[in-house]
Amino acid sequence: MLIRLRRLKNTALAMVCAALAGCAALECDTNWYETGRRDGLIGAETQVEYYSGRCDGNVDVLRYLEGWHAGTAMRPRISAM
Repeated sequence: MLIRLRRLKNTALAMVCAALAGCAALECDTNWYETGRRDGLIGAETQVEYYSGRCDGNVDVLRYLEGWHAGTAMRPRISAM
C-alpha cells in the first residue's frame, strides 16, 4: 500500500511539473511569424488576444497574422465532389 501511495505521489508530481513547463513554454520575445504559422497550420483560430494578454501586449500582430495566414494556406484542403 505504501509503495502505491509513493508511486501515485511521484506520478502526480511529474504531471504538475509537466503542466507548469507547458504553461511556461511561450516566450514573449518569440518569432511571431513562426508562432502564427504553427497556429494556422494546426487549424487554430488566431491567438493574438491570448498572446497579448500573456505578453502584456508585446506581440508583433502583423508578423503573427502573416504567419497564421501562411500556416492556414499550408493546410490540406478537401476537394468538393
